[in-house]
Amino acid sequence: QYLPLFRQAMNTLLKSATLITMNPRREILEGYDLYVENDRIENIAPQGSLTCRNDDRVLDCKGKFVIPGLISAHSHLTGMFQRGLWDETTFEAWTSRSSAMENLVDTSAEEIYVIHCAACIEFIRHGVTTALNMFTPVPHLAGDKVESACQALKDTGIRGILALSLKDQSPDNEAIDPEAVSHDALIRFATEVSERVAGMDGRLSFMLAPSAPQRCSDQLLRHCSDLSKKLKVGVHTHLAETKGHAEMGRRIYGEPIVHHLERIGFLAPDLSVAHSIWLEDQEFDLLKKYNVKIVHNPSSNMKLGSGIAQVKKMLSKGLTVALGADSVNAGTVYSIFEQMRLSVLLPRAQWEPESWILPEEAFEMATLGGARALLQDDIIGSIEAGKKADLVILSPSTLLTPMNHLVNQLVFCESGHSVETVFVNGAPVMLQGRIQSVDEGDILKKLSTLGPRIREAQRTVLKKG
Repeated sequence: QYLPLFRQAMNTLLKSATLITMNPRREILEGYDLYVENDRIENIAPQGSLTCRNDDRVLDCKGKFVIPGLISAHSHLTGMFQRGLWDETTFEAWTSRSSAMENLVDTSAEEIYVIHCAACIEFIRHGVTTALNMFTPVPHLAGDKVESACQALKDTGIRGILALSLKDQSPDNEAIDPEAVSHDALIRFATEVSERVAGMDGRLSFMLAPSAPQRCSDQLLRHCSDLSKKLKVGVHTHLAETKGHAEMGRRIYGEPIVHHLERIGFLAPDLSVAHSIWLEDQEFDLLKKYNVKIVHNPSSNMKLGSGIAQVKKMLSKGLTVALGADSVNAGTVYSIFEQMRLSVLLPRAQWEPESWILPEEAFEMATLGGARALLQDDIIGSIEAGKKADLVILSPSTLLTPMNHLVNQLVFCESGHSVETVFVNGAPVMLQGRIQSVDEGDILKKLSTLGPRIREAQRTVLKKG
């Protein structure tokens, strides 16, 4: 394990910044000071009107922009070690090869730690302060690997949600044989993990993550729903990611998936669903009825050929929509800037202007939308007094110069190149471009040692066809 290098949360004054607040008035405040006391935003006021103590940290932000920490509400961090491997023509082929690869490489707990640290570093460098990690331990009850995944979230300083993925069937992919584990064992394990996460760090939280409705029996879905209420945690799942998944749902249930989920009592305000591409209008209405949140993942939807989500329809119906970077094995990079840009550009290539996403809508999905999907909008998602100090300072590169329209340029142009400093919970996890929380060079060196095993496993997978 690695000892965190960053200092704990301390009082900090950000001077003379331009703040993109995402407060209820959606104010952009130019020439303002922001004071952080420990882990929270204490005060926001015109420049020069706030004072600080001699031992406070002071950062001059003149000419710089401060935005709320970006949020990835659907991610798979383990996929990082398979980056660039598979470019299959069907979702099923990609899933089969990715699953076979994970089993063959059989990463150790220490390697899980290294992979997760590297993914978190990539998130932080792209201004992401909060990420949901939908984690599938292999084997199912591998507590040491779950522990390592959580430890990486803690040590890198990111605000992390460990969403424990569970399933007991695989009708949508016959090449994958789910591990035989009793429901009682799965629920006991999930309960133990939730308790462990709760005791690790205030930045970490837990969610239950049944993989997808068609991959879980109704009994397992009900168990997850009941346990979420008992533990007072959220539930996260994939939903109608591909046309085949939607058709499979109709064959299994005899009705559209969302209708069936309502029938078994699975829909609830604490549920968030990733993708939701192949849904009918009535299914969107049901999701709205139960205040279910949707997480849009444009890069993985495009890379895997899954389809184009009807995000404008979701928003027009009043649904909360967040953004997710998914897995870099299924998408591109762990960047919410990229998801914002794609969410705006993709509909313009397919539909008429009434179905286009506006830049300000994308920015809200990346901040407040993500906070709502993770049930944390009371503490993150905007720059307001009393909220947690999850902040990103951007020093404008050519992407933001000249500054003509701030939100438009953040969405259309910014790649993360302008990200200079990142605070999570009031602590600087990246300061002036240097990761403060773990030894980045050591993490990358250790990650590179997986190369020979990855290539050998890839050859084995390719031989099997």
